[in-house]
Amino acid sequence: MDRILKTLSCVAVLTFLAGCASPLMTEVGSSEIRPPAPDKVKVVFMRTSFVASAIGAEIFEVVDGQLNFVGALPKGTKIVYETTPGQKVFMAYGTAADFILGNLAGGRIYYSIVRPNWGTGGMIPTPVKTNANDREFSMQSPEFASWVSGTKLYAPNAQAAGWFIKEKARYQGIYSEYWSRFQRKTPEEKVERTLEPQDGVRK
Repeated sequence: MDRILKTLSCVAVLTFLAGCASPLMTEVGSSEIRPPAPDKVKVVFMRTSFVASAIGAEIFEVVDGQLNFVGALPKGTKIVYETTPGQKVFMAYGTAADFILGNLAGGRIYYSIVRPNWGTGGMIPTPVKTNANDREFSMQSPEFASWVSGTKLYAPNAQAAGWFIKEKARYQGIYSEYWSRFQRKTPEEKVERTLEPQDGVRK
C-alpha cells in the first residue's frame, strides 16, 4: 500500500512539473520541417503518443560545458532545433538527466525520440537511425512517419529566455552531476547514444 501511495505521489509531482514547463512553449502554425542551410543542421526532438505524459522534459544543447535552452517537450510534441555541424552534446531532463551525442553533418536533419526512463524518472534522448533494422527507433520502422506527422511543432516563446536566466545555475548543477555519470558508460553504450553523419537526411 505504501508503495502504491508513493507511486501515485510521484506521478502527481511529475504531472505538476510537466505542466510548469508548458507556458515556455508556443505551438508553431505549420509542422513542416524545412531543410537547413548547408552550414547548419536541424535536430528534431519528439515525444510520441506512447510516451507517458507524467514526466516533463526540458532539452538543452551543451556548448563548452554551458547549457543552451532548446525547449520543453510535452507529450505529442516536437521541437526543431537549428545548430551548427560537428560534435554535439544534448541533455534531456525529467527528474534526472541523460544525454545524446552527435557527430552531425551540415545540411541534414536528424531525429531523436525523447522517452522516459522509469528506473530513474529521467528522460532518454534516443537517436533515430536511418538504416538500423534491428533497432526499435529507426527511420526504417513503420511507425517513423507517424512519429513525425503525429507530433505538433512547438517553439520557445517570449517567457522562455527569462525563465532560463533564473534557472540556469540549477540546471548547470544537474548537468555536472549527470554528465560525470554518463562518462562511465562503455564506448559501445555511447555509440548507442550517438547520431552519426549518415543518420541525417536531406530534403
